[in-house]
Amino acid sequence: MPLYRGWKVALAGAGVNFLVGINYTWSIFATGLVEQKGWTYSQASLPYSIFLFCYAFCMVSAGRAQDNYGPRPVISLGSFFAGGAFIISAYYLDYPFTAAVLWGLFLGMGLACCFASTTPAAMKWFSTERKGTITGLVVTSTGLAALIMSPLIQRLVHNRGTAQSFVICGLVLTLGIFILAQFIHNPPLRFGDLRGRLSRGRFPSLKDPQLYHFWVMFFLTTGAGVTMAAHLNNIMGVQTGFEKGYIAVALFAACNAAGRILGGILSDIIGRARAMTVIFSTIALMLTFMMMIETPILLMAAVSVMALAYGSLYSIFPSAVVSFFGESNFGLNYGVVFTGLGAAGLFPYLGGVLFELQGHYISTYALLLGTTLLAVMFSLKISEPSH
Repeated sequence: MPLYRGWKVALAGAGVNFLVGINYTWSIFATGLVEQKGWTYSQASLPYSIFLFCYAFCMVSAGRAQDNYGPRPVISLGSFFAGGAFIISAYYLDYPFTAAVLWGLFLGMGLACCFASTTPAAMKWFSTERKGTITGLVVTSTGLAALIMSPLIQRLVHNRGTAQSFVICGLVLTLGIFILAQFIHNPPLRFGDLRGRLSRGRFPSLKDPQLYHFWVMFFLTTGAGVTMAAHLNNIMGVQTGFEKGYIAVALFAACNAAGRILGGILSDIIGRARAMTVIFSTIALMLTFMMMIETPILLMAAVSVMALAYGSLYSIFPSAVVSFFGESNFGLNYGVVFTGLGAAGLFPYLGGVLFELQGHYISTYALLLGTTLLAVMFSLKISEPSH
């Protein structure tokens, strides 16, 4: 019975993550804003950068709320923030900065509430040996979402316009996430869990340099993936002349999803530290290839491999946080590491600015390659935990 309930929680969490995965279709919305509302490319990149900043930094408070109140009320609250982001900003699309702040702020808060709660709740129902795999399964649907949503949103934006598309997406997010939240809860407390809760006033891991070592690596590596998510539709057109960029967006999403499963399995087999080195090196290699590619098929192949590696980050890092620092205060510990994604939100905006200045993405690739290689060097200094 506990195993059945654990899988029910995991599947409901995967459903929530599927819906919040709509953020990976932003490059389609961005193209619509440029073509239909006259936004510039840097203006169309700003909402996603603000979203990443708010999403990541809200993860700390959302993680603490999940630790203290459980996942159900936190995810329920997140449903209103996430849906409201689309619905409210739909009425301000003629004012790019206002719309960017509204969409980025509310969606960031909503996704933080959801993502900080789904993974910890599911992990608590399963044994230590399966945590990496379960984490991968729960977060996979986030990447998988864009595979299914990309052609639908492309058609929606084309036929209904960007504003109506925002409202429709907002309603679906609010209702869907709220309903699924009612099936997500923590397992009954055991003595060890109770003892952990009673000691939550102390946060020894926050004094551990290793935690901030993880933060730096997360910041340095996620920049490549979020920049692709924000610009891929345009990259395909500019770099290869391929006009159906939404196909590349869907492919990126599929591989992103697969990477979340493979990353969890890989880290369970070879260890968290070695998995990080392998994944970071793969991202760096693909960025190198992308600087030289001019054909659609080869570019989509490189993007697909990068997406596999990028998706792996979201199963390797939470699993590593548990392995190195334990389950107690996981929400807070992973929340701290996850703020690195907020800082990485700078990269999509820089990508938009560099494109407007230069008309290509070579400098953006070079910047991301440098940060990823730095992360590889950091990963080589990590030793597996002894416990």
